[in-house]
Amino acid sequence: MKKKVFYFLFTIIISVLLAGCSANNDNQSSRTDISVVAAEGFYGEIVEAVGGDLVEVMSIIDDPNIAPHDYEATPSVSKAVSKANLIVYNGAGYDDWMEKLWNASSNNENIKRIIVAPDLMGVQPGENVHVWYHPETMPKLANELAAQLSEIMPEKKDTFNRNASEFISSLQPLNTLIDRLKQSEPVLVDTSEPVFDYMLAALNFEVNNPDFELAIAEGTDPSPKDLAAVQSDIKEKRIAFFVNNIQSDSPIIQNLVMLTKENDVPVIEVTETNPKGKNYVRWITDLLKQMEKVMKEK
Repeated sequence: MKKKVFYFLFTIIISVLLAGCSANNDNQSSRTDISVVAAEGFYGEIVEAVGGDLVEVMSIIDDPNIAPHDYEATPSVSKAVSKANLIVYNGAGYDDWMEKLWNASSNNENIKRIIVAPDLMGVQPGENVHVWYHPETMPKLANELAAQLSEIMPEKKDTFNRNASEFISSLQPLNTLIDRLKQSEPVLVDTSEPVFDYMLAALNFEVNNPDFELAIAEGTDPSPKDLAAVQSDIKEKRIAFFVNNIQSDSPIIQNLVMLTKENDVPVIEVTETNPKGKNYVRWITDLLKQMEKVMKEK
């Protein structure tokens, strides 16, 4: 009798263990998440919006204290890129390390790419790479993501297209604010570097110091003539405001910011990456509201 009970219990235990193994194998084999690596967090955010729970997204630069163009990839990032189904990065010289990781991967023929600046916005190396500030960039990216993700998972095409449309619709309040801020005729401004220039152009603000901002962006000192011109713009109040990338630590820019305060010229503070705790829409909206406040007070 004891032997029968023992064999009965043994059979049950073995059956349970085998069922558990089978369930684990089924879970592993049925896992269908699309692996996506985004170089910048604001692009990763759009991937998550379009892909929903069908994508697993790794955003590499999601800290405003890290400069994407100076970033050095870690082995774990290299591994993630080599295993990704899709990678998304800015391109045009902004994040060359991502291009190098893709080239170094033995699996790169199976890794789809969206290179935002050249592929979607026609921006090439040597041109202004800060395309995420262009109002047309994120809608184009959302639609391209829907197309690329649909190629990877065709049965979910409708889901991806619907998600892209919903994301684009979520930008409507931001677009309304842009329309409201657009100037009826060009208004002069100076900038520390061309981070915000696409948005300024969309709002009909004209950058009055293009050579100066380019020199700062390239890490060189502007000419004495160009520096004097900016100082004069500030002292004579020829500009509506000065746009400052607060992630820059240039002593020249710090001195100019001090000069704006001495002469009561407003400063619009911008960043290359979204601050902690702010999504893309909140980030851009807050920047535009800075401008709206300044222009109302003029």
